[in-house]
Amino acid sequence: MAFAWDNFFIIFLRMSGLFISAPIFSSNQIPVRIKIFALLIISFCLAYAVPVTFPESAQSAFHIVTIMGMELLVGCAIGFVSNMIFAGIQLAGQLMDMQMGFGIVNVVDPLSGTQVPLLGNFTQVMTLLIFLAVDGHHYLIQSVVNSYQLIPVMGMHLTGHFMDQLLKVMVYVFAIAIKISSPLVLTVLTADIAMGFIGRTVPQMNVFIVGMPLKILLGFICLLMLVPVYAWLFETIFDTVFAFIDAIVMSVTL
Repeated sequence: MAFAWDNFFIIFLRMSGLFISAPIFSSNQIPVRIKIFALLIISFCLAYAVPVTFPESAQSAFHIVTIMGMELLVGCAIGFVSNMIFAGIQLAGQLMDMQMGFGIVNVVDPLSGTQVPLLGNFTQVMTLLIFLAVDGHHYLIQSVVNSYQLIPVMGMHLTGHFMDQLLKVMVYVFAIAIKISSPLVLTVLTADIAMGFIGRTVPQMNVFIVGMPLKILLGFICLLMLVPVYAWLFETIFDTVFAFIDAIVMSVTL
């Protein structure tokens, strides 16, 4: 049985889009050679199992370039949706950092290699571990495989429905950022209000010196109490994310 090089080429392109934009796969901490090797192995294995129909009309250079662009775009769309959720959770950490006074403290994010605030990095790493625990990386590969049943080669259509789904994802990203950060932000804000009343009633007390350590202490206590809740919440968020990925894939076929 001859190896289907056409299948391998098409799957390689769509998987390349996933490796460009998806969390874990696009991490700067993974050497480029390892990424390319993993991409080749996955594409080689899937070429035997995934039925891909190469259009007979794709003979000219223009059609081939169009196919390459569409396949990359499909993989990037699947990875981009999952990556946006990580950005929303990191945004929640930045909001908590600003309220606690850690806005100027930056550490290196292991996923993107950029500098992010302290709690933003904490929530990012926690999200990454839960994403691996629920086999999110396996689901992304499965989404690419299942996408061939709905999006054949040169079968992608960017319509208004796709933009509507993308807008829903963006709204959801900001919503989860507010939901995740709101308990800690409200707790520290309440402490700020209380210290304001104390500063007015007891002028001899320096609220600036007392307030900053108090905000940090309350923030860490609140964060320790919320960690089990966050573990459950992130799993629920990923279930919603996987539903968004399916909706995005279906939207480009309408």
